[in-house]
Amino acid sequence: MPNLTGAKFLSLCTVAVGAIYAAGYAYTQPSAKANPLSAQAPTSSHKALSAPSTPSHSSSGTQNPSVPTTTPSPSPVYKDGTYTGSGANPYGTLSVTVEIVHGKISRVQITQYNMHYPESIIDPTLPQEVISMQTWRIYVVTGATASTYNFAEAVYNALQKAKG
Repeated sequence: MPNLTGAKFLSLCTVAVGAIYAAGYAYTQPSAKANPLSAQAPTSSHKALSAPSTPSHSSSGTQNPSVPTTTPSPSPVYKDGTYTGSGANPYGTLSVTVEIVHGKISRVQITQYNMHYPESIIDPTLPQEVISMQTWRIYVVTGATASTYNFAEAVYNALQKAKG
C-alpha cells in the first residue's frame, strides 16, 4: 500500500506553491499593465524592452497569432540638441540627458539617480547600449530590472522631445 501521508503532503505543497504564484501574479499584473515599458520579452535568450504593441486587425482572420504582423519601421530622425527625460517607479527615480548630433543619439548621461541599487549596475552599460542600438529599447540588466525600466523610460521621454 502506498504511503498516503507522503502523497497528501506532496499534494498540499503543490497547491501551496501554486497559490503563492497565483497571488504574486495577481498582485503584480496591474502594475505590469500600467507600465508601457513592460512588454513581453522576445523569443531570443536576451530580454529586450519593446514598445507597447497594438492589436492588429485582419479582415480575413487567417493570421497565425504567433507570427508578428508588424513590419519594421524606419529609425526615427531626431532634431539635433540636448534633451532631458526622467523615469519613475516605486523603487525610485532617475533622469537622463540625451544628446542628438546629425539626427542620431550621440551621448546619453544619467544626471540624477535615486534608486535602491547602485548606479554602477547600469552605468555605463545602458547609456552605451542606447548609443549603439540607437533606440530606447534596450536589454534588461539582470538584477536591476526596475533601474533598467526607469532608464529606458527616461530615454524614451527625452527622445519624444527630440522627434523631428
